[in-house]
Amino acid sequence: MLDNDRQRTQLVAQLKQLRSVALVAQAGQAASAPAAASGAAGAGLLGAIASGMASVEASLRERDTPLRYWSARFRAAGRELYGLASGAGPQPSTRILLDLVLMLAGWLACAALLIWAQHGFWARHGVAVKLDPNPSAKEMLIFALRRVGPWIVSFVAVLAIARGLPDSLGRTLALVAAYAIVSGSVFASLCLIMFALFSSGHRRAAGRVLIARSWRLLRLIGAFGALGDAALNRDVAWQLGLDLSSLVSTASSMTAAVLCACFAVAYRRPVAHLIRNRSHAQRTGHRATTEMADFAATLWPAPVLVLAFAAVAGTLLVSRSSSDLLRTSIVSALLLVLAFFLSAVVLRVTRPNPVHRKRRHRSVYVARLVRFAGSLATLFIWLGYVELTSRLWGISLARIVEHSVAARGIAQAVTAIVVTLFVAWLAWIVVDTAILEALSSATSRGKARNPSVRARTMLPLVRNVAFVTIVTVAAIVTAANLGINVTPLLAGAGVIGLAVGFGAQSLVSDLITGLFIIVEDTISVGDWIDVDGGHAGTVEHLTIRTVRLRDGQGALHSIPFSQIKIVKNLSRDYGCAVFEVRAPFSADLDQVTRLIRDAGADLWSDGAVRRLMLGAVEVWGLDRFEPNWMIVKGQIRTRPQQQSTVMRAFNARIKRRMDDAGIEIPLPQMHVYSTTAGGAAAEDATREDARDPARDARDDMGRGGEGRAAGAEGSGGKRTDARAAAAGERGAKGV
Repeated sequence: MLDNDRQRTQLVAQLKQLRSVALVAQAGQAASAPAAASGAAGAGLLGAIASGMASVEASLRERDTPLRYWSARFRAAGRELYGLASGAGPQPSTRILLDLVLMLAGWLACAALLIWAQHGFWARHGVAVKLDPNPSAKEMLIFALRRVGPWIVSFVAVLAIARGLPDSLGRTLALVAAYAIVSGSVFASLCLIMFALFSSGHRRAAGRVLIARSWRLLRLIGAFGALGDAALNRDVAWQLGLDLSSLVSTASSMTAAVLCACFAVAYRRPVAHLIRNRSHAQRTGHRATTEMADFAATLWPAPVLVLAFAAVAGTLLVSRSSSDLLRTSIVSALLLVLAFFLSAVVLRVTRPNPVHRKRRHRSVYVARLVRFAGSLATLFIWLGYVELTSRLWGISLARIVEHSVAARGIAQAVTAIVVTLFVAWLAWIVVDTAILEALSSATSRGKARNPSVRARTMLPLVRNVAFVTIVTVAAIVTAANLGINVTPLLAGAGVIGLAVGFGAQSLVSDLITGLFIIVEDTISVGDWIDVDGGHAGTVEHLTIRTVRLRDGQGALHSIPFSQIKIVKNLSRDYGCAVFEVRAPFSADLDQVTRLIRDAGADLWSDGAVRRLMLGAVEVWGLDRFEPNWMIVKGQIRTRPQQQSTVMRAFNARIKRRMDDAGIEIPLPQMHVYSTTAGGAAAEDATREDARDPARDARDDMGRGGEGRAAGAEGSGGKRTDARAAAAGERGAKGV
């Protein structure tokens, strides 16, 4: 084929075609990879998390995992254990078990004998072996001898005997178990003595709780810790097997770490009391030390939990050696303490305790914005702690976000959500503070003020609307960043809004009318109003849809705003008590005017009535003539809704002055003329009273103070004059 030119040319052409197809395919894959990555990143937080989980799963398949490592270790330890149990080792299993039982039995028998002898000695000498709070040196020594003395002496005796015997795995295991038990007893005794030394004063109750209840748990912690250390001994590892001894040591250390975490959780309150409780002199004289003690008492379980978690997690993940693991755990705990300390400092600066706060007037805006800044600073502190801790463990979050597309998508989505929440919080702080300041009865400088009724009515409504709006917008943005398609939700909300608007037109009319009435301050709570529907009363409550009135009989009227066309408000600015004083034609007009002014001066001098008046009595003069009297008219300007009270006081005073001056209040009169049948004319003047004279006089004086009564009086006078004219016409016809 290569010798034939035509075939060689065809082969070269085919190879070139295959190369071009391969290049096109590679370009397509390279273009699709960023697109897929960007699509995963742009699908929101949920899509980014799903993509990240998929990538983590793929990477775990490609390399060794802790699960594979521990499976291999367990298989190796199992093979060694099986060899010991089956007698494949240098010693048969029965010999190992027999030596173990005999050594433990000898040690326990020696310890029991010493404990029995010790109890007898203490009983004969009447020595109390109970450990009480704040013990003396003698009491601590007796307690230590009672708790650990027999165990230590018996262990030393058994150890001396074992050294004279040939090496045996059973005796070695027995010595390891005895060493662990003795170490646990020593550790627990030291802890209880330490608790007792700190249990003075107010700490006695916490000390008694720790001494009585924590002995067993502390003993287990010490025993497992000592067992983990003893299992790594060279002789023990050589006789037991490297893999098996290493696994026993690891399991014991992890158990001790878990038990430490359990102790921190179970006894956090008693230990916190030991740290926090101090004498009154120390609390008042050293406030800084007291605050630090409170901080340590609140925080002390956290480092223990971090160390325990780090030890267990680091061991399971097989990240590094034991020394590096311990050092990293300690540094992580110190970083946690530092983060808590900085957070506490920020909290104290931005949110000071009211007891220790200096007496100074600070703007509410400044106080709430400082709190907001403190929360933001606390967030950055903990972000820094997480990043530094992850770097200690060889996992940098910033580096992961930089190199991983999925992590970058998660970081962008989480950042957008956090920024949205903080911006919404800041907007709410600004709006809420402005509204609360407007509704407050005192300014930031301590000056008193009285918010208007319109402000008390509208601003709570505006506050609720602003809150709902901010929460809705924040929820929509958060859902969008989570990867949820909010377009159908918004479309559905729009359709529902249109349906509600068309189906509740009267409700919408009530809302719009009420909004304009409240904004224009046409009606306020406490006003006396008269609406065009025949409803009158005091406004007790205003909503965005209805107004509630309480009338003079105590009935409550609830009126929708859409039914209100005309409003008569009698409670704005001032009121006018208009009066009309009747005087006979024979009275001196100047004297009547002077009596009215004197009554007004007397009214002005009365402090109880003067508080209700906005000015002196105004006498307008002679207003008109009636058939039987003349009318002198005037007014008194009063506070809103106080016209009747002022008018009653004025009527009483003008009545007494007219009586003292001998001026009779005129009454309606009618003259009737009649003649006899014989032609002798006789005139009989008859006074006919349409009403009782005394009551008529009182009603006339009362009606003079109000416009409503004035109109009624005018119509009554006209009716009386009409009756008199009709009677005169009948008399003329008779004549």
